[in-house]
Amino acid sequence: MLKLKYTLPLLTTLILPSIFATAQENDAKGELHLYNRPTQIGTAANREFTDDKRRIYKIIYYTSLTGLEAAVREDQLRVQSISKFTYDDNNCQIKQETFSAEMKLLRVNDVKCFEGTSTPSLTISSDARGVKQMETRHSTSGSTKTSFYFADDGKKITGINGQLPTDIDLTNGWGEEFSGFACSIAANRERGRQQDLQIHVTIKNLHQEKSYNVMISPIDVELKDSSGRFVAHRDSYERTEPAKLRDGCPIYLDQGAPQIGHAQLQAGLELGTNYDQLAPGKYSLRISYCLSGVSGYLVSNTIFLHVEADN
Repeated sequence: MLKLKYTLPLLTTLILPSIFATAQENDAKGELHLYNRPTQIGTAANREFTDDKRRIYKIIYYTSLTGLEAAVREDQLRVQSISKFTYDDNNCQIKQETFSAEMKLLRVNDVKCFEGTSTPSLTISSDARGVKQMETRHSTSGSTKTSFYFADDGKKITGINGQLPTDIDLTNGWGEEFSGFACSIAANRERGRQQDLQIHVTIKNLHQEKSYNVMISPIDVELKDSSGRFVAHRDSYERTEPAKLRDGCPIYLDQGAPQIGHAQLQAGLELGTNYDQLAPGKYSLRISYCLSGVSGYLVSNTIFLHVEADN
């Protein structure tokens, strides 16, 4: 089995409270919080700044200068990123701006709340250029209901995670339904350099009521050139294939399938990581999945890519 690299197109940014840019700080130094150990992205501490209504309007995140996997002192910190927040009159956090340590804008979250409340109903995440990367619909309690992920153009929907919507769907559609499930793949762009091409994978559950007993795992990735010839995976990935059972499924399946009426993002694929140098030209791609306890395979739709030469 090909070992896929997990590349979720974009992780959801934590929505935090904030205030108008004109607010005054209660404490010029803010309140420092030292973590017991750094997070996966290396964050070791943060400093929160609040207004007279105790609303957070700025957070400074820090990494450790020591590189130790343990708590650090204040003098061992350096700035990692800075987030600024803005409220409306109903205390709805309507904007979050994230900056690098050098105050270069990295991304923006624009939030719409349910009318007259501070509970978010819709969050749109964009990059520094204003190109949409993700859209999140919230439930009436403010929790995430469904997230949509977008291609590099900010228009094509490449992935869905959460409750299946009825008014919108993935741009590239889905593969054929199999045992109550369907699989879709989409690229972050249809053409580009090999190292810039990423594949997003989504599986949806249409009517498999016992989904909590169904485990899923990628079995095969079929990349073909314009002549229909299969392109072999990189040797390092071939050697990581686990042992398989007689029915073709691996002994240890990756994860549980989504519940009925929901979609679930899977591990993605990076052409620059999973394949040796590809010749410039057109390629087709599809992915097959194994479902535990089910004979046969869940096969995605087929997409077409154009690999461009490095400049």
